[in-house]
Amino acid sequence: MARRVVLFVLGGVLLGALAAIGGGALMALFGSKDTLSSGLQQVSTPTRALVSPAGSIEGTSGAQTVFGNVRLRITATPSGAGHRLFLGIGPASAVDRYLNGVSHDVATDVSVTPFHLTLDHHGGTATPPPPAAQSFWVAKASGNHPVLTWTVTSGSYRVVVMNTDAAAPVAFAGGLDLTIPHLFGIGIGLLIGGIVLILIAIALIVLGARSRPRPQARPVPDQAAGP
Repeated sequence: MARRVVLFVLGGVLLGALAAIGGGALMALFGSKDTLSSGLQQVSTPTRALVSPAGSIEGTSGAQTVFGNVRLRITATPSGAGHRLFLGIGPASAVDRYLNGVSHDVATDVSVTPFHLTLDHHGGTATPPPPAAQSFWVAKASGNHPVLTWTVTSGSYRVVVMNTDAAAPVAFAGGLDLTIPHLFGIGIGLLIGGIVLILIAIALIVLGARSRPRPQARPVPDQAAGP
């Protein structure tokens, strides 16, 4: 029985520590605005387009019920004069058809903090029509300082950055923000809940130590008494 109590207490300490660490990490990453931001980063490709991996997003309706609308915001500014930028998000299959035979780079690995891109080059000689003229985009923006905001929905999508005239190369200073409502509050709840669990476990340890019966002293035999 005592062993079960000890295991229960140690489990409470472990769960409390994990919850507190997780809550603190959420608060540090997303901040009070519930937003994970890459900051402004310089990105370039010698090809005609920079494309994100075909990420599948499933169960968005359930996430929106819990968190609210999850939003992706992308900003970009051309690094050189003479080009206007296009930002678009489209179904992966439609983007792949549009860029078939077109030289482009796919970001196979994207790290936000710290920012890092690993690019996979896809060769080609075709010249695609201007991206803004395509009808398959679910969200798009273009100009000297385009800002694209998209409410994440279920499906498989790619993010595409190009020059508006589909020319190469593409170079820009860009930033990516992912906003998940209420995440900072959830982080606070996890942090507080974890600390409470740890305090309860410590209190149980202290109470158990105090309530443990002390061994009774054995009577000392009377040395003066005879046999």
